[in-house]
Amino acid sequence: MIYKKICLIVVVGVIFTLPIGCSKSTTTTQNNLSQIKQVKVENVKSEKINKVSEISGTLQPFEESAVSFEASGTINSLNAQEGSNVNKDDILATVDSKNYELQVSQAQANVDKTSAAVRQTEKGAREQQIQQAKLKVEQAETAYNQAVVDFNRNKTLFESEAIAQSDYEKFQNSESVAQKDLEAAKQSYSLITEGATEEEKQQVNASYVQANSAKEQAELALSKTSLKSPINGVVISKSISKGQLISAGIPVYKIGNIDKLKVLLSVPDYEISSWKIGDNVSAKLYDDSMDGTVTNIFAATNASTGSINVEVTIDNANHKWRSGQVVTCSHDVNSGQGIFLPKEAVISTGGSSPYIFLLKDNKAIRTDVKIGELKNNKLEIKSGINENDSVIIEGMNRLSDNDDVKVSESDE
Repeated sequence: MIYKKICLIVVVGVIFTLPIGCSKSTTTTQNNLSQIKQVKVENVKSEKINKVSEISGTLQPFEESAVSFEASGTINSLNAQEGSNVNKDDILATVDSKNYELQVSQAQANVDKTSAAVRQTEKGAREQQIQQAKLKVEQAETAYNQAVVDFNRNKTLFESEAIAQSDYEKFQNSESVAQKDLEAAKQSYSLITEGATEEEKQQVNASYVQANSAKEQAELALSKTSLKSPINGVVISKSISKGQLISAGIPVYKIGNIDKLKVLLSVPDYEISSWKIGDNVSAKLYDDSMDGTVTNIFAATNASTGSINVEVTIDNANHKWRSGQVVTCSHDVNSGQGIFLPKEAVISTGGSSPYIFLLKDNKAIRTDVKIGELKNNKLEIKSGINENDSVIIEGMNRLSDNDDVKVSESDE
């Protein structure tokens, strides 16, 4: 009886023991499975790094000219004010021209005088002049013949000592003078009848040419009393007043063509290789922006700043922007290759270095990294990982170093 009771207790114990053992085994297996954490991974790939360089500069007219008078005088009129639109050859201002007009008149009178001399040498003497010259020859001959008769008669008297030597010398001198007068009358008659020589004609013509040249110079000086715009543009500044006495060469206006504007950017020399003529540049002025184009890259480096000037040209046909305004220009700069990860994959807590988890042999391996700039919601990884590494990008917040992990099937 006692034996039966013992056997019954053992059987009941075995029955109750079996379920308890199975339950412990099942719980252990479930715990082990729950410790393998689900994650998503991304294979690291190197990609091109494009940074945006932002540099400020002051807008300038695409074409600019400082305008000054070439003639001195008192300002008579001002036809353009600051901000005025002007066209090429528009008269901007004038100076008093009275003295210059007088010089033109005097030069014209000299031209008329030399022109008459030229005509005279070409036509020769008039008939009246020829007759007058002929008459003078005849009168000179008569006077000379009479002087010869008087001299010969008095010579005989002198030889017979009938007259004094002084009286004789007077008749001798009279004959000599009469002879010279006759020769002069004959030469004058010859010149009138033969006309001017080639040398005389050349001399008269040269005087005429010189007179015309002087007139042209006087007219040119008169034209310079009006100040004209050399270009189409806008009056940027004015530095004169009406009634002011001004000297030639002193700047009066500054005219600028703002149909296009240019801005000089000081680009660091280490970045200049990423700038090319023809590159697109975005220029921003307050809340407004316009596209520009790189039109020139200067050859020399600025010794004081170590930068190189780059000229950017901006179309401004509607004159929306003005010279002197400061704009910020943005330009894409190629900085080579780099590695980028979603910013969520990088963990940074407290004073510890940023780190990520690499997937190696189904384990999460904590790895410190050095980060760079944030671009398009991705962080640049400067060191710590290599291309083709597998980085955990989801589920890493529940991980510790060397945890077992399983990659989600959708990301395998």
